[in-house]
Amino acid sequence: MIMNNPATDKAILMAAFARFDPVALAVALGSVFALLIFIATAALLLQGGDVVGPHLALLGIYLPGYEVSWAGGFLGAAYFWVIGAVTGAVIAMLWNLTHFIYVAIVLVRAAWWKMLAE
Repeated sequence: MIMNNPATDKAILMAAFARFDPVALAVALGSVFALLIFIATAALLLQGGDVVGPHLALLGIYLPGYEVSWAGGFLGAAYFWVIGAVTGAVIAMLWNLTHFIYVAIVLVRAAWWKMLAE
């Protein structure tokens, strides 16, 4: 009969439900968001025309100073980096919290069943 070590069981659970690094996810998601808005703005500018990006220009309502221009692309990238960073940090924290609660529930249930078996 193999004896289960509670420390080993917890290590296996923690490895299976790995944590996200909030700072790393914040930087990564912020960078992706910033790159996407800059590419969208640059694509409209390179496409040209009489009226450039009227729909994307509506972001100026929510992001003061943003417009479909090269300077606006950089300003929009800065805004979206902050938005993406906050989003990434919140996602990582919620992910970690839900997995911590799940692992705690599993460990409590395992201890409870072990106590009943004795």
